[in-house]
Amino acid sequence: MRSFVAGLICVCTLALSSGIDAKRIYSYRDDQGVMHFSDSPPAGAAAEVAEQLVKVDNKKMVYLREEGPEAKRRYLIWNGYGGPIEVLLSFDNAQNVISEPPLPASVVVPAQKTTLVMQVEQLDEHLGWSYQWNYRYVHGDPAARPDENAVYALPFDAAHSLRVHQAFGGSFSHTHPQSFHAVDLPMEEGTPVLAARAGIVMASETDFYSSGTDMAKFGSRANEVRIVHADGTMAVYAHLALESVVVAIGDRVRAGQVIAESGNTGFSTGPHLHFVVQRNAGGELVSIPFQFSIDGQRVTPTAGLLLGKPLDKP
Repeated sequence: MRSFVAGLICVCTLALSSGIDAKRIYSYRDDQGVMHFSDSPPAGAAAEVAEQLVKVDNKKMVYLREEGPEAKRRYLIWNGYGGPIEVLLSFDNAQNVISEPPLPASVVVPAQKTTLVMQVEQLDEHLGWSYQWNYRYVHGDPAARPDENAVYALPFDAAHSLRVHQAFGGSFSHTHPQSFHAVDLPMEEGTPVLAARAGIVMASETDFYSSGTDMAKFGSRANEVRIVHADGTMAVYAHLALESVVVAIGDRVRAGQVIAESGNTGFSTGPHLHFVVQRNAGGELVSIPFQFSIDGQRVTPTAGLLLGKPLDKP
């Protein structure tokens, strides 16, 4: 009996799903009448340059590869992210086969690497066999442990001051484990967003442009940057402006470095920055509490608190 194999990817992040949105395309006709198209503004074009938003597919960052005969199949995962992912595998059904590792199982795939995640082999060659399986992945390594002494700078120029609009456990949108310990900071569009902690750019989205309060339509369409820290935690900077991200996957960034501009994309009621620190809690992303460091003082962000200079006094 021929085996039937099914693979399923479920992206477990706030804004890295398989939706479709748009980006800018620039076009102009040269002196010879030839039309040129580019995803960045052309330099030195003599003719008028037209600009338009066009729909694009999200980047696919994880690929499955199969090797070997059907009766002894090998499955490999390529991780294109700038940090590790945990791949969780399970059988939907299995007859006369054995897998290595035995399912259900999880395998950590390092950043920018291809890893053998599973091998499935027919047990008795004289009997029929079949199997169906699926997998999903979660950002981060479940073995990572947060550094309790980690310091987070403000994700904006501390010479200014911003008041926390929604803090930990905010009733509007901070009710899910992924975002419970998040803060929303109202920011004018185009405000520089700074890395709050050093790390490596794990993922980014920069091609979304629209916003609204329809979760089904906009919940997965916020431009964002995800940075993985030395302890394996990950900071997410979301609702960024269209095409404003200035760092790339794999870049090492320092605290205070400009990474993008604030915007109003995705599930949003107005321009703001959504900042959250997450960890992989074993197959599930959860947010963790954090404190900002302001002039050497560790501050827990609470709703209504003015961050920056001057800092609100109790």
